Amino acid sequence: MLTTLLIFAVLLAFIFLGFPIFMALLITGIIFILTGGNSMQLTIIKMFGSINSLSLLAIPFFVTAGNIIMKAKITDKLVYFANAAVGFLPGGLGHVNVMTSMIFGGIQGSGAADAAAIGGMLIPAMEKQGYDTDYAVAVTAGSSMLSPIIPPSICFILYAYYTEMPVGRLFMGGLVPGIVIGILQMLVVYLEYRHRHYDIPRTKFSVRNLLVTAFHSVGALLMPLIILSGICFGIVTPTESGVLAVLYGLFYGFFISRSLRIRDLPGILVDSAITTSVVYMTIAGAGVLSNVLVRLHFQAEVQNFAVNVLASPALVILFLVAVFMILGMFLDPTVIIAMFAATVYQIGNALGFDPILFGVTMTIVMQLGAITPPVGTFLFISCGVAKLPMEKAVKPLLPYIAVVLLVTILALVFPPIVTGLPNLIYG
Repeated sequence: MLTTLLIFAVLLAFIFLGFPIFMALLITGIIFILTGGNSMQLTIIKMFGSINSLSLLAIPFFVTAGNIIMKAKITDKLVYFANAAVGFLPGGLGHVNVMTSMIFGGIQGSGAADAAAIGGMLIPAMEKQGYDTDYAVAVTAGSSMLSPIIPPSICFILYAYYTEMPVGRLFMGGLVPGIVIGILQMLVVYLEYRHRHYDIPRTKFSVRNLLVTAFHSVGALLMPLIILSGICFGIVTPTESGVLAVLYGLFYGFFISRSLRIRDLPGILVDSAITTSVVYMTIAGAGVLSNVLVRLHFQAEVQNFAVNVLASPALVILFLVAVFMILGMFLDPTVIIAMFAATVYQIGNALGFDPILFGVTMTIVMQLGAITPPVGTFLFISCGVAKLPMEKAVKPLLPYIAVVLLVTILALVFPPIVTGLPNLIYG
């Protein structure tokens, strides 16, 4: 146990020294592989083995689709439609922010892309209308959680890879919880709007305006429908749906919005390659460190403690939530999934949970690290857009974190929230 604590101490030391997450993981793994008497060859084997999978091919396609979406101005159309649909509610652009993230989540699976694309548009717009910066950042960071939950989801792809579960079922299992979280986040927006005594002019609701906006946005709104229906009905695999997203994004950009140019493609591909490389290197680094922890029986000890010591499903869930929230303060969700997905799967099976139910709920909890400081990728991006110190966004963000935890608990108490749709579609 002392060695395990030392490993995490060294890892955190590298992170606080400013090393990128993947470098901190890799260097820590190499140090303890070598001090454990193993050769560097093991590091190479584990790095390559961690990313040598056809199922992970979906990641670069969805990353590329996300970059195409931003260049093709699909996000703009989604914002206009959301503004016509919910902009009249007290909370105005806050509701627009959440609803846009819900639709955006049905196109690509990255919360970071959500925070950058939607935050880049709506945070300045909200500030201009008179909303406080911390309010705008909290809404943006909180709603960016929806993109990795509403399918397609890169995090569910990773969980499926490490547990060999059907990714299509995980996708469909995340759809209803994602929608419920979005609706409850809109309630938080409303309550916070009232609490701050805002009286900001809002879009006047008009059925005609909604229909006209929907007509002009139909090309953008069709994209998530095509992707999700293709996965639902087994027409395409998740990887093929990523290809479909890329192709449709190109079609939309070149022939519908006409905002995409051939000269934009090299930049899109370079940006996508860089983002994908960071994700893959993080997975590779986590694979090396995870192997060190496996050799120390760390995951087995966590599983044994949860199943044999705590025993009670309620206590186990509280234990896992606490562990993942603490780890999430320092580690990216990708790392947590890579290190603990298989352990979570085994714990869920040992306690008799439905694998889809436990996988979806625990993956959602693992992602909370993306909106909690000091690492918090989605929070960091949102604060960067607004030029707001991260600590000032933490307090207004707490209700959004509470909503995610509440829906997770509701799903575990009422499993059909997660399992109903996969069982309906796949039997």
